[in-house]
Amino acid sequence: MPADSADTDADTDELRELTDRLLVRDADEHADAVAELAERGDERVVPHLLEVLVIDSIANDWERFGFPEVLRSHSPPRYLELPEVRWPGARDALDELTDAGFDSDHAWVEWESWYSQQDVEPLAGFDEWKLRLYRSYLPPVGGLLDAEPRDVDLQDVRWGNCDRSYLAALNAPDFVPGDAVDADADGNAGESDADGDYERYLEDDDTVFGFELDGVAYAVPRWVLFPHELLNAELGGVPVSLTYCTLCNAPILYDRRVDGDTLTFGSSGMLAAGNKVMYDEETETLWDQHAGVPIAGEYLASHPDLVLDVLSVTQTEWGEWKAEYPETLALDVDTGYDFDYSHYDGDLGIFRHYWENEDVVQPGVRQADGALPEKTQVYGVVSDDGSEAWVVPVDDLGDDVVVGDAAGRRVVALLDSTGDVAVYEAPPTPVERSADGVTDADGTAWTATRDALRAPDGSTRERIVGRHGLWFAFRSHYDEAHVLGPAAR
Repeated sequence: MPADSADTDADTDELRELTDRLLVRDADEHADAVAELAERGDERVVPHLLEVLVIDSIANDWERFGFPEVLRSHSPPRYLELPEVRWPGARDALDELTDAGFDSDHAWVEWESWYSQQDVEPLAGFDEWKLRLYRSYLPPVGGLLDAEPRDVDLQDVRWGNCDRSYLAALNAPDFVPGDAVDADADGNAGESDADGDYERYLEDDDTVFGFELDGVAYAVPRWVLFPHELLNAELGGVPVSLTYCTLCNAPILYDRRVDGDTLTFGSSGMLAAGNKVMYDEETETLWDQHAGVPIAGEYLASHPDLVLDVLSVTQTEWGEWKAEYPETLALDVDTGYDFDYSHYDGDLGIFRHYWENEDVVQPGVRQADGALPEKTQVYGVVSDDGSEAWVVPVDDLGDDVVVGDAAGRRVVALLDSTGDVAVYEAPPTPVERSADGVTDADGTAWTATRDALRAPDGSTRERIVGRHGLWFAFRSHYDEAHVLGPAAR
C-alpha cells in the first residue's frame, strides 16, 4: 500500500475515534474532541458537528427554541437537561472548517440551511453514528428513526426541536355546534355560550381547516391545531387524521384505515426536506406527511407502494366557512390539554420567520431553480401512485379559472364560495368563470358545489381531492411536480 494511502487510512481512523468521542456522556470529552476536529481541518466531520450543534443550541436555550412554543415555559425534556448534553465549541469548529460563518441568535438554523445546500461527504459509517447519537441523546426521536427498511437519506433528516413525548396529537377531541363557539353569535370572544357550556372563541377572520364527512361539516382553527400539528378522530364513522405541517402550510386530511387496520398518527419530531415526518403508534412506521406514503419501517417493507387515501380540506376564514355551512360543527377549544392556545391567535411567529422571508431556507431543503418561488402558496392534485403532482398557484385565481391536464384528465381550478381552491373534472373547454361556477364551451352553466360541478340537466363533474402547501413541498416530495396556469414558465 502506498505511504500516502496508509496515512489517509490512519487519518480517517483517528477522525472516527474523535467523532465517537462526541457520543460519550462527558461534556469535557466533547469539548476536547471538537477542538481537535477543528484543528485537523477535515470537512468530512462537518455533518457530525452540525448534528451536535443543533442539539447543543436547543438544549442550552430551550426558552427560545423549544417547540411547541406554549411549552417553553415548562422544563425541557429531561434528556436535554442532562449536563453532558453539551458540545462546547461546535459552532467555532464549523467556522474554522468551512468558509461559512453565522453569528446571529439563530445561527444553528442558519448552519442547517447552509448545510442543506452543500455536498459534504461524511466519514463512512455516518448513518450508524447518527443513529447512535439520536438513540442516546434524543431517545424518543432515535427510537423511531432506527427503522428499516428506510427510503430516506439520514443526512437529509433534521431534528425539528421537538418529539412525540411533548408534541402531542389532539386525539378524539369534541366537536360542538359552531354557533356555540362563535364569538359573533349572541356573545363576545372569551365568553361562554348562552348555556355556559362552551367558550366563544372563534372570530370571523380566524383561519380554519374545514371538511365534510357523511354530510356533516367540521371546522378546526389553525391556531388551535398549531401546537399539536395533528388530530386523530372518528367522525361520521370515518377514522381520520387531520395532519398539519407548519413549515409547509399543509393541512391534509387522511383516512387512517389501512388494510382493515386503523392507525393512530403522531408527529415524530423529525423533518425530511422541510416537511414533518409522521409515525403511526401501531407499528412505528415513519410516514411522509405531504405525500402520505411510508418512508421507513414495517409498512414500507410490507406495502412499499401504499398511498394513504386523502380527503378534501378547505383552508379559509371562519366567517366564510360558517356562511357556506351554517350547521357546521367546530372544535371545542377545551381540549383537555393545558395549552395556552391564545399564544398562537394572530401571532404565529414561524410564519414571519419562514413564510414571509424569502432568504430563509427550511432546514433540509435543497434550493433549486424552478417554475415558482419556493414559498408560493399552491394547491395540488397528486397521481394515484403518489409520484407526480400538478399545482395551481392560489394567486393565479381570484375571478379567473385555470384549466389544464392533471392526473390523466382535463381539470378546471377555481376559488369556491369560501375563497379556497377547488379542482374539478372539466366540462367541455374552454370555460369561463360565472357567479356560481363556470360556463362551458357549449354555454352550459355549471354550479360549483362541495363535491362536484352540477349542470341543470343533472350532469356532474366530480371534485378532485387535492392538498395545500408551499411550492417547495410539492417540488421536493414528488418525483415530478408541474405548474398549471399562467404562472407556468
